[in-house]
Amino acid sequence: MAAIRVGVIGAGNIAQFHLPVLKALSDVEIIALCDNDTATLNATSDRFQIANCITSYQELLDDGTLDAVFVLVSVLNVAEITEPFLKASIPTFLEKPPGLYSTDTQRLAAIAAENNCISMVGLNRRFYSTLVKGREWLMEGDGVSSVTVDAHEDISRIWEAGKHPEAVVRRWSYANGIHALDLLRFFGGDVAHVHAIQKRYDNPMPDSYSALIEFENGAVGRALMDWSAPGTHRVQARAPGMTLTTDSSYRRVILQRRGKEDIAATFSEVDNLYKPGFYAQDEYFISCVRQKKSPEFPAVTLGDSVKTMQLIDAITGMD
Repeated sequence: MAAIRVGVIGAGNIAQFHLPVLKALSDVEIIALCDNDTATLNATSDRFQIANCITSYQELLDDGTLDAVFVLVSVLNVAEITEPFLKASIPTFLEKPPGLYSTDTQRLAAIAAENNCISMVGLNRRFYSTLVKGREWLMEGDGVSSVTVDAHEDISRIWEAGKHPEAVVRRWSYANGIHALDLLRFFGGDVAHVHAIQKRYDNPMPDSYSALIEFENGAVGRALMDWSAPGTHRVQARAPGMTLTTDSSYRRVILQRRGKEDIAATFSEVDNLYKPGFYAQDEYFISCVRQKKSPEFPAVTLGDSVKTMQLIDAITGMD
């Protein structure tokens, strides 16, 4: 079986989690690592023994043998760098968020559709072994009736760190909160209506969000984000007679069942070995490239990610 020839753009933090997976997949050949920061590029290429290092992604575009590309760059650059690969119909995996604005995502999704290009967005929590198992348990009954996502964190630590541009911090619900908020759709499905309240207490922008969501299938969702004090993430989903609850890291889920003993699931061996969800999502994307098919649920294509971005628009009152 011929190897899938992959180019990786971005040698920074998130690449440190994708590259171990790509190196472990026997049917993948990393043909080039690209980053315009030569120090980062050289350090990462040395760590993962990648011989071909380039500083311009145009070289990958000009390579006639490229089978797929992983775009692992800053949220401020992801849309710009992703677009030409979609136009060239090169299967593209891009890290979340798929643009800082939903209009970016809509544009990329339209380009992918026009060019019949395979795309997948790195919302890796959809591939957490615990969440996949928990959802399977709930769906064995009459389906999910409600899902509540707590996505609390103290945004002041982000401001104080000074690592991210102000535009990114102000849209932190897209840049980082998308992981948790996307789980509303993972459990609940497509959204019909959102009723939201935004408040500002301790930061330059609204830092408290509460939303009641009605899904197309009749289920109810609740999104809670308080950013003015220390907090944590958690999901609780219900089906008739069953309640699924996660811990703050999603490392363990517990299913309470009426009239039966509780059951629990913890991370699989592969989720303990790699960053959770990364092996399953990257392996699945590569399989889609090999089969020349568009990713399906639980994966998120660019077209599907538009719905998550628009959900965040509705919760936060931004666009």
